Amino acid sequence: MKSALELALADYDGRHAEVLQQIVAEVAPTAAVLRQAVRLTGRGDAVMAKGASYVLWAWLTEGAKASPRVVADLADTLPRLDDKWVMLHVVRCVPLVRVEARHAKAFAAMLQRASQREFPFLRAWSVDSMHKLSLEHANLAADARSMMEAALDDEAPSVRKIVSRILSGR
Repeated sequence: MKSALELALADYDGRHAEVLQQIVAEVAPTAAVLRQAVRLTGRGDAVMAKGASYVLWAWLTEGAKASPRVVADLADTLPRLDDKWVMLHVVRCVPLVRVEARHAKAFAAMLQRASQREFPFLRAWSVDSMHKLSLEHANLAADARSMMEAALDDEAPSVRKIVSRILSGR
């Protein structure tokens, strides 16, 4: 049986964000709904995953709190993420959740993978999220530094700009 969130996301065609914005506005991001969004984010259906990851990111941006269980579920989905938009939405979620130490390596691995992708905004935001994750988990500081050093030589201005912003403390 499909959840209400899955039924609502079925109207998303992969291009028109109005459906997603309506879901964000009308569906309360309870713990169960956030877990459902995470489950759908890790699903094989790219359009459904893209929509679910967007609403997850939007809810977190608006102040929804992800429980440790939601974050653990998200950590479990990270190795399956491959779509650039899904990855971008999840990368943007990282600074918005509290990642427990036992899940930090899974998030760091996904961010490192994202930093190698062709999509410049994904590379830029992965560096930013890795930096923020390393502030919570000191054992990731060397990895964050390596990512920032590589990003300083990136061909995309957006990637270099985000590193400059991090280094300047803004």
